[in-house]
Amino acid sequence: MNLVLEGRCWKLGDDVSSDELISARHVYEYDPRQLRKHLLAERRPALAAEAAAGDILLVGKRFAHGSQHTHPFLAMKEMGLGLVARTLARPPFRLAIYTGVPVLEISESAAAALADGDRLRVDFVSGTVENLSAGTRLQLDPLPGFLLDIVRAGGGLAYLRDGIGSAGTSQRPDNDAAAAASAR
Repeated sequence: MNLVLEGRCWKLGDDVSSDELISARHVYEYDPRQLRKHLLAERRPALAAEAAAGDILLVGKRFAHGSQHTHPFLAMKEMGLGLVARTLARPPFRLAIYTGVPVLEISESAAAALADGDRLRVDFVSGTVENLSAGTRLQLDPLPGFLLDIVRAGGGLAYLRDGIGSAGTSQRPDNDAAAAASAR
């Protein structure tokens, strides 16, 4: 998974429920190639047809609230989208990481500097957001290394399947390393 994305900003407001991301009538579909056709179909119908790999969803507060399921995040991953959120509750944050969708959280003032349709370059490793349309640059807090490792692997299952989880590729804090050593 490439953790530097460049593409269009799709700016959404606050309170986008998970059922608005993908309608509940598609909960029995599991093929990401099919799910991508339904992402935001009722709120932003053009997204499924026009979004390209590297595009960024810029979302407000309470993104993906309500019933929690992986469908919207599987669709985002299939489309190659990144996620920059005003705030994310713990369940959608975990689902994004678990499915391999790169995430950054952004302040309200920083989000206000980005407009729908702007061309962005987002480095999820360093936390840098460049607005190529406006010629500005923002610095956000990146994810911790171990979460980046999960996203880089393509999600939680791929991380474990490929043995990355047991290989310890991220830089762990000393107390984690000490605990791992004492467990041997």
